[in-house]
Amino acid sequence: MAAQMSAAMPDENAGHWRILTGVFAFMLASSVPMSFFYYVFPPMLRASGHSAELVSALALVYLPYVLRGVWAFAIARALGGRAQAWRRATLALSVLAAAGVLALLPLDPARQPGPIMAVAAVLFLVLASGMTTLDGYVLATLGEKGRAAVPGWGASGMALGGILVGVASWLGWIGGDWRQAVWLLAAMTLAPALAVAILPPQAPAERADPATPPRPRLPLRSLWRAVWQDPALPRLVLVSLLAHGAIGLVSGYLPVLQVDAGLQIGEIGLFSAVAANGLGLAGAVIGGAIVARIGGWKSLSLVTMLLALCLGVAAALHGLIWGRGFAVALTAVTMLAGYIYYVPYRALCLQSSRGDHAVTQAAWLSSCDMVVSILAMSVAGTLAARLGLVPFLVLCTLAASGAALVALRQALPARAALAPN
Repeated sequence: MAAQMSAAMPDENAGHWRILTGVFAFMLASSVPMSFFYYVFPPMLRASGHSAELVSALALVYLPYVLRGVWAFAIARALGGRAQAWRRATLALSVLAAAGVLALLPLDPARQPGPIMAVAAVLFLVLASGMTTLDGYVLATLGEKGRAAVPGWGASGMALGGILVGVASWLGWIGGDWRQAVWLLAAMTLAPALAVAILPPQAPAERADPATPPRPRLPLRSLWRAVWQDPALPRLVLVSLLAHGAIGLVSGYLPVLQVDAGLQIGEIGLFSAVAANGLGLAGAVIGGAIVARIGGWKSLSLVTMLLALCLGVAAALHGLIWGRGFAVALTAVTMLAGYIYYVPYRALCLQSSRGDHAVTQAAWLSSCDMVVSILAMSVAGTLAARLGLVPFLVLCTLAASGAALVALRQALPARAALAPN
């Protein structure tokens, strides 16, 4: 018996690492086009003379990605609880996204921002469906302990994609010749998309929550009750509304702030995408370590307090340090806080998703979080123009402070869904 157990351990560990590597690969593939439209394309529009309102409205192309919970139930019913089906769908959608990037080739970013935004919306629709199938695969193959490690690897893949896009922008490979940029983006998306095939077809020895059936077939009317079965979930959504709302507002105004502060597109690619995502990669690692050590709710309270402190300092010192350095520093702080925030939030989402609608529940929680951010980004330019930059930053500081209070209230009674090891 002991010999059989020792022989099974290497297979279990190998399968676990293959899953984490596959998650990293998918998130890296997703991050390449998303980072381009987040970091490079908005300042391209601004440099072409488009208004701050149009630049901020570009965030709306992410809505198909953030609304993935709307059709997650249909995907879950079609694929059921079979790990192999989730794996095949994830691989197919990631490769399809790489092919979809090529639809940008005949378009002109200077004269056709609308059609480019439409293509981006369809592209994010594909990536959103892939994110749902990846969640289904994780929930079908990993137990609660294994799920806690997934967000850190996913966030690391997202950060690395931003770094690669930033380096390419800084070198002039992206942001200059449009056709060259599209071909390069497609290649950078396809390479990690193919690596998604490393996901094992079957689950390792550590199986998913046994309460999750192989093929969920309960009626949709029971979904709302299932999603909110954990009493901590409303507070999790409230933290998202406040914290990710603040992050989204600052992020949505950054392209305008960067250009107005005198940064060139190549510099924005270097500082925003490379340096800030380097901090984001560190934030993903830090977030994973903090979650494993003190739990998800305490981690959320710490990162939201850090965010509130930094935004408050930015509002207080804006008149003294305005300029290129201010834009770079605010970008770095926003990226670092955003990545650290993502890890405990996603860990809590995955661990609270169980039962007949686990995949849809995870998708809805992620959708709620990202809808808040995207809507905040889309109105950031208008809100900052109406209020002024200092009152705008004060508003973001108050929102982050409120999130810290909510998370701390949940963490103090030791009711966090993700307990430390």
